[in-house]
Amino acid sequence: MTEPIPDHGDDVRPTGRRNARLGQTVADMTRSLVVVLVVVGAILLVTWRPQPEAVKTIDPTTALVSARVVADFEILYPAGLNPDWRNTSARWDTPPTAAPDAAWHLGFVTPADAYAQLGQSATTNADYLADQTAGGRLTGDDFGPWQRYATGVNSAEPTRSLVQIVNGVTIVVSGTAEWAELEFFADRLSPSAFPDPGD
Repeated sequence: MTEPIPDHGDDVRPTGRRNARLGQTVADMTRSLVVVLVVVGAILLVTWRPQPEAVKTIDPTTALVSARVVADFEILYPAGLNPDWRNTSARWDTPPTAAPDAAWHLGFVTPADAYAQLGQSATTNADYLADQTAGGRLTGDDFGPWQRYATGVNSAEPTRSLVQIVNGVTIVVSGTAEWAELEFFADRLSPSAFPDPGD
């Protein structure tokens, strides 16, 4: 016959003594969690690489055709560029530096992941040339009919420009690309070229 469990009623009171084992267990868990977080953080820091933004390309055909319809000068486009030249902008508009005249603009990311652009306008506004060359100065070292301008030569990303004025039309090929890429681009400009549909 089992003995009945004595009933202490309401006399059960906490002893007031701290459970030492419970304190050790919580402290151990906290230390372990901190160690794990430090290890995970270190792994993330070592392996994380920022993802470059994808280049957003455009089809410039509509802008090119529209510009050629309304412009009173020959609108140029580079012929025979390979797909590593990615067209990122094309517009026929009236920028403040050319106003009241319109201007043709094309922008490309080059195979070397630099930037190259074409600007054309029949404006007589001197601000247009300064804007297109980023305030560049003549270098005195020409490339065929093109005059070279440069700015920020000692900076990490100087702006280089090739400039010529033909029948009152200012043509500027400029950007952060090296001279060789800008010259390659300028050599291929044509009033009859169109974007390759396969690009």
